[in-house]
Amino acid sequence: MRKFRNTAIALVSAAAITLGGVTAATAQEDETPPAAETETTSPSGSSGSSWNDYNEEYEGDQEGYGIDGFGSSRDDSGEEVPRWLETWGKVFDALTITSVLGLVVFPVVNFLKYNGLIK
Repeated sequence: MRKFRNTAIALVSAAAITLGGVTAATAQEDETPPAAETETTSPSGSSGSSWNDYNEEYEGDQEGYGIDGFGSSRDDSGEEVPRWLETWGKVFDALTITSVLGLVVFPVVNFLKYNGLIK
């Protein structure tokens, strides 16, 4: 009975935290901060980069389709793929590999270490 109560408290707490964040986000949607309305240019001392800096480098103005950058038909179309789509493909591949490692490989290694089969 004690575990049931602890589980119920944990579920209620998680739901309250989640819904509390959603409520704050929806309440803030309609408001525009006063600083955003008055500030139209960036400070001259800013050392940050903007979207325009990467637009040319990653060929941001070229059109690309997901079927050209992802999946088994990646190179079948024969058309040149924009650099931004190639980059997304590489990021997607890296995330797929880390997901497989995190969901399959690492738990197996942890289990084997816990049982003393690996030192």
